[in-house]
Amino acid sequence: MRRLLVCALLVLAASSPSSTNATDAPGLRVVLLSDFNGPYGSTSYPPALAKVMRRVVNEFKPDLFLSAGDVVAGQKLALTDDTRRAMWASFDRDVTAKLRAANIPYGFAVGNHDGSSARDANGRFVFAADRAALARYWQARRPPLAFVDDSRFPFAFSFVHGGVFFLMVDASSATLQDRAWIETQLSSEAATSAAMRVVVGHLPLFGVSEGRSRAGEVLQGGETLRGLFERLGVHTYVSGHHAAFYPGRRGRLNVLASGGIGGRDLLGHPGTARSTVTLMEVRSGEALIRLRTFDADSEAEIDVATLPPFLNGFGGRVERVSELR
Repeated sequence: MRRLLVCALLVLAASSPSSTNATDAPGLRVVLLSDFNGPYGSTSYPPALAKVMRRVVNEFKPDLFLSAGDVVAGQKLALTDDTRRAMWASFDRDVTAKLRAANIPYGFAVGNHDGSSARDANGRFVFAADRAALARYWQARRPPLAFVDDSRFPFAFSFVHGGVFFLMVDASSATLQDRAWIETQLSSEAATSAAMRVVVGHLPLFGVSEGRSRAGEVLQGGETLRGLFERLGVHTYVSGHHAAFYPGRRGRLNVLASGGIGGRDLLGHPGTARSTVTLMEVRSGEALIRLRTFDADSEAEIDVATLPPFLNGFGGRVERVSELR
């Protein structure tokens, strides 16, 4: 009788929801927030940003904070260096200082309003002053990351966090910068030995929002880049710029449009604009990213099933997915 009781207890323990196994273990918690800058030269942010940052620090408490860019309001030649410094000081006060105080590591891709890589006919950066201001800010406040390659920091860099290889690329104009370096990074031992590879850049591979689904607002050769990322084992490409949240897939590549504050309508679907912040649970061992996305104004969770099943944007059709596999 005693032996039967012991066996029964072992079976119950094995089947109990509280028992721990590989699939029950929590994944890497990552907050994704992009495109929250104001009008050109603005040194203040939309009210929703303060609300989001309170949730990040007090409720979400992520292992990592990621952004696909456009965190300040540059890309206007008439701006002065004093204004650029003031914009970055505001960003520091309202965003990164709060992350540092909460000991939350962070990685930011460069957006076109942060430091565009657009060039003139002579190959010079049109917004060189913006890029210089961005470099000054980030060189003085390097994020606490386990860098793999920071030789191009802050415009592009790679790091490993929670067993995931993250590659932040300079997609701040329609021409993706440093493609050879990107291929080298994704082929490196750090990348190939990681359980998952995630690339973060500003412009998307394919159009997803009204007013942005056109040449110049999407990376050139998006379909070719998709093939490259697939070949090099990239799980997900995260983008900003279109300010519309949409978890999609094309071919074997997940393409996650991160949304933003002051969002745009999804392409062909008027009335869908909303401001968003996303909490990602990255289960690298299962090659799975689960998403919980919230309206930044109302704080209500967004049901992915209410999004359009597909978008026929510039560069190709993207299918909606409920989670990134």
